[in-house]
Amino acid sequence: MKRSILGLMYLIQGMRRAGIAVDQKLHSIGLRADALDPASIIHPSLEWDVLKVIGQDVAPEKGLFIGQHYALAGYGPLLMLLVTSENVRTVLEQGILYQSLTHLTGALSLKYTEHKVALCYAPQDLNSDLGILRAQCEVSGTHKFIQDLYKMMGLNIPKIHIELPFLRPENQEFLNNYHDYYGSDLGFGSKCAEFWFDDAVLNVQIPSADKMTFKIYESKCLAELERLKVDEQIPSLVQRVQNYLELQQGVMPTMAETAQALQIPERTLRHQLQQLQSSYKQIREQLIKDKALRLIEYKEYSIEMIAELLGYSEPAAFNHAFKRWFGHSPRQYFK
Repeated sequence: MKRSILGLMYLIQGMRRAGIAVDQKLHSIGLRADALDPASIIHPSLEWDVLKVIGQDVAPEKGLFIGQHYALAGYGPLLMLLVTSENVRTVLEQGILYQSLTHLTGALSLKYTEHKVALCYAPQDLNSDLGILRAQCEVSGTHKFIQDLYKMMGLNIPKIHIELPFLRPENQEFLNNYHDYYGSDLGFGSKCAEFWFDDAVLNVQIPSADKMTFKIYESKCLAELERLKVDEQIPSLVQRVQNYLELQQGVMPTMAETAQALQIPERTLRHQLQQLQSSYKQIREQLIKDKALRLIEYKEYSIEMIAELLGYSEPAAFNHAFKRWFGHSPRQYFK
């Protein structure tokens, strides 16, 4: 299943604010953070390829600070679904049901004991530095998400005991950083992240609950899930290149930058695409053609704006290319 690009965008934003030179790393593979298309979706394997580039030489503990800059903005239908839920129990259940629409790459679940309940998060990888970095970001971001969501719903944040799936740091300064962010009621070394609170919290009513609005956004979340399921199989090399080029608007990455992002030597990438009766140029042009039609049919952008979004330096060059592809100018197609 593909994922929203939201998680990657949050990671990049968090790295920026944590003082990591992430933009330089992105430039090395032809991406610009501000040009990433927020409506795009990304295959997990490609997301991991990008993470290997931007996460190189970043200490896993930095994830604690990176995740603190994750925000509610961008969650769209899911956020509206949660804040119009009947009670906290429904919020948790819906969050778990639609977790693939969030920044998380692991698995959410609920755990119950007598009078207590925990929202649990099992990160995907706790065995490599890069995996731990991402897990630190996601757990930190989840803590921020819980706090921000409670504030948005107009509720007081309940007392929470937190267990982290990370080793207790020996460095006292690092330990203080954890307590400053998560609070004093904190444990280390659990199998997954656990946010424990009294089970009475489950029945707390949401002031902004609205059944009709909830139903509307439930259908939107279901539709988004279906969109992510369109391409379940392991992507071919052609699909991997296309997936990468789809990530941003404007000037697209070069073949050399794409090869670096996909961890494939440029010569090898060219040869393997030739064996598949394709080429970087063909994939790039087909993608631009598809985007051009979508943007024109959307009828919200001028020809000049569409040309800019597709990376053309001037509208005339876009007009010439469009006529070569479809036999009509963009304005004729509009009619």
